[in-house]
Amino acid sequence: MKIAIISGASSGIGKCIAKELDLLGLDCLWLIGRNEERLCKLQAELNTDAKTFALDLTENDSYEAIKSELDKGCEIEYLVLSAGVGCNGQLDSLKSEQISNMIDTNCKALTLLTNTALPYINIGGKILFIASGAGFLPQPGFSVYAATKSYTISLSRALRKELKNRKIKVTAACPGPVDTNFFAGLENVPEYKKKYLISPERVAKGSLKAVNKGKAIYTPTLSMKAVHLASKLLPTSLLTSFYK
Repeated sequence: MKIAIISGASSGIGKCIAKELDLLGLDCLWLIGRNEERLCKLQAELNTDAKTFALDLTENDSYEAIKSELDKGCEIEYLVLSAGVGCNGQLDSLKSEQISNMIDTNCKALTLLTNTALPYINIGGKILFIASGAGFLPQPGFSVYAATKSYTISLSRALRKELKNRKIKVTAACPGPVDTNFFAGLENVPEYKKKYLISPERVAKGSLKAVNKGKAIYTPTLSMKAVHLASKLLPTSLLTSFYK
């Protein structure tokens, strides 16, 4: 059975990617998220058979549940790592629970799900990490989140090399601000960032197109392409000086 696995499928970019994958004729879509009600609602909207997993991926026992299902003869065509959380604010203003949640969800869970899935990914399969343009450089006032996304980009780049012989394509999608509940939940967002909001549907379509083409990094907007280029060419000290 050929499947796609989407974490963070209950909302935002993950939900939109599930709807795009619904068009590809796979045998089953596996929808992973914390909110069972939203997962079931999405399941009902899809034409492809879908299985819901209401799991907290920061809990280690979640992976045994996933592996036991994979052992029933599943072959993964697409692995989409879209689950993520974020809080802005200077480090000394964040609660320890907020910091732990960002690191556990954005780094630990993403890595463990990938590790669990790798033995079941077909030759020529695809792994899509939903990272962020925030991962291109340190961001004062958004430091922990940006650091977790830098981790995501680094992991993605390393996996491209590790999985080259298996012809598995690995892409890190790095959008800027996306018009989702995630962005709406951030506090004291600078007004200029709101001007660069794009839709999750656009990110979903572009990200899948990018991973199918085998691109290493996908930046959906000119502004993020410019940030990516600047991060390669200019000193970090200069770039971070623009943050207030």
